Amino acid sequence: MKRKNIALLVLSFVLTVSLMAQEGKLIRFTSANAMFPDTARKNGHDYDNKHYDVLANYSDSSILIYVPKHFSAKGKINLVYWFHGWGNNIDSACIQYHLLDQFDASGRNAVFVFPEGPKNAPDSYGGKLEQPQVFQALVKEVVEKLAENKVIRKMPAFQINDYDITLAGHSGAYRVISRIINKTPVNEVILFDAMYGGNDAYLEWLSVPEHRFINIYTKNGGTFDNSHWIMSKLTDSLHVPMISVDEEAVNESLLRNNNKVFMYSSKAHNEVIANNQNWARFLRYIPAKNQY
Repeated sequence: MKRKNIALLVLSFVLTVSLMAQEGKLIRFTSANAMFPDTARKNGHDYDNKHYDVLANYSDSSILIYVPKHFSAKGKINLVYWFHGWGNNIDSACIQYHLLDQFDASGRNAVFVFPEGPKNAPDSYGGKLEQPQVFQALVKEVVEKLAENKVIRKMPAFQINDYDITLAGHSGAYRVISRIINKTPVNEVILFDAMYGGNDAYLEWLSVPEHRFINIYTKNGGTFDNSHWIMSKLTDSLHVPMISVDEEAVNESLLRNNNKVFMYSSKAHNEVIANNQNWARFLRYIPAKNQY
């Protein structure tokens, strides 16, 4: 047990040092508007004959904010929310997928916000953030934290429409995103091998021409068939303009000229975020009418 505790402390130190190496401003706080704790996981969660404890896996209410060095508070502020997938947490996901390095490299004038999810657990449940009013309360709290840290000026009154909201994530993140998109003004969604379900919600949101959407999916990640089903509905029933393309064919021009992109990748489930610096380029190259 002592060896395990020492190993966890060492890992925590390495992750902390790695995050602190970023050139921008890191703000970490705990929030009553985080995913957890939540009553639906008050007794933990069982999966594949293993129990995931409420204290170890469903009690962390951390929110990480990253403000890149190049950020300017002029104009409408873009808040980019990331949600991690199964078996991950804020710190490990940032390191494994180079999320903050890629955010910097994108040059996107935006603030990165990362709420803790089911920590190191195989679970797609979004906790309290599946309630739209809680997500909107978190947006308000994030804005207040940015003002407290003198990143933006304090606003006289919070209006969620004053902000451009992007939701992005990997794998099991599909669920919490699907619960938010039609009950909160969300302008952009980026899914990394995460098109597992929530189809009705996604189709409703995708039917709005101005909404920007990227879905990168793989053959063996469990998202292939459902991604193709969504594409067929968009084309045959909703008549929504979209493009379906292989990852190797994606370039700046394609991303700048298409609002809805379905992208097949031959890479593995955990490779699609960092491969080709996908996270960075999906943020960097956007249609002019969607400039954030």
